[in-house]
Amino acid sequence: MALPTVHIRKEAFLVMVWAAIETFRKECLGFLLGYPPTAEKNFYNITDAVPFQKVRRRSNLEVTLSDRADARFKNFISGIDSVYPKYLGDFHSHSEWGNYTPMSDMSEEDLKQFAKTSEPLEFIIGISARKKGRAVWELLTDGSVKGSFSKFNLHFNVYTLVSEDAPVVPQRLRIVAPRSMETLNRILVKK
Repeated sequence: MALPTVHIRKEAFLVMVWAAIETFRKECLGFLLGYPPTAEKNFYNITDAVPFQKVRRRSNLEVTLSDRADARFKNFISGIDSVYPKYLGDFHSHSEWGNYTPMSDMSEEDLKQFAKTSEPLEFIIGISARKKGRAVWELLTDGSVKGSFSKFNLHFNVYTLVSEDAPVVPQRLRIVAPRSMETLNRILVKK
């Protein structure tokens, strides 16, 4: 069976754009809710993206939840476990800072953390300052999405872990977000 695609509602995509912009030069972190693939539909449907607000520490390389926020999150997720939408994974940003150029690929630390979870998805958002001009929002041949908003370039990738014997490896999935890109491109034209 082919790898599933990841469909994302416009509102959830815009929340992830905002979370990355709001914390620029530091990492954003949030969680994703939606519907997993079924026998009839081989795609994830992301309906909601929720950024974490209460964090113990936010740096350019990581976000650490406070013990209280982590406990509340785990309680929330266990409480919604029997209903839809489901908790499908997380999103976080890799931001430009100093001479560091952001990447939208999984880092070694990302892979270690992702391998410890049972959730199927991890969105990585590369974000950097835009010096001039604008970049149209587009779907790239590798399944990622990139474009610009205001003074920022953003590049979205989504991964799942695939076990081909051993070891487990991250596999990039194709993002399907036509309404998101249409909306963001309409905003570009107005500016």
